[in-house]
Amino acid sequence: MQVARFVFLTMLPSTGTQGDPPGGVVWMLVSPNNRTLGRGLSLHRSYADCRDAVLRLREGGPRCRPVLSNVEATGQWTWRVELDGRQVAMASRSYLRMRECSYNLERFLAVLPAAEVVPGTRAVRRGRWHGDPGAGEGETRPGASLRQVAR
Repeated sequence: MQVARFVFLTMLPSTGTQGDPPGGVVWMLVSPNNRTLGRGLSLHRSYADCRDAVLRLREGGPRCRPVLSNVEATGQWTWRVELDGRQVAMASRSYLRMRECSYNLERFLAVLPAAEVVPGTRAVRRGRWHGDPGAGEGETRPGASLRQVAR
């Protein structure tokens, strides 16, 4: 039987074109049917650093604080997870309804402790990266106006 797993993506260095991702390694958590459940906020310098961040997240699961947010500009919902006061994970997409957002956050948290950590990385050449590589575990979409909802 397949289980949820952490997949690591090597984001190849930017060619200087605006919108290209910076170089580094990120993680995402995928379900047994390959649906993305969530992703990390930080861009790590190496696979080892990224893997260590995933292991800390799994070990710190009971201390995770989920946060639902409403993006005022669009009215859509998103979630993030904080560990020891630092943002460590976020939804891979936004949701039209709060209940859909909450359900998907619950799925992420439910599989987190037993998710397999896949060895190695996959190379990604292009894509949108909403993280701030200089901010560590900081905000992911500078300028976005969010309303937090207590959980």
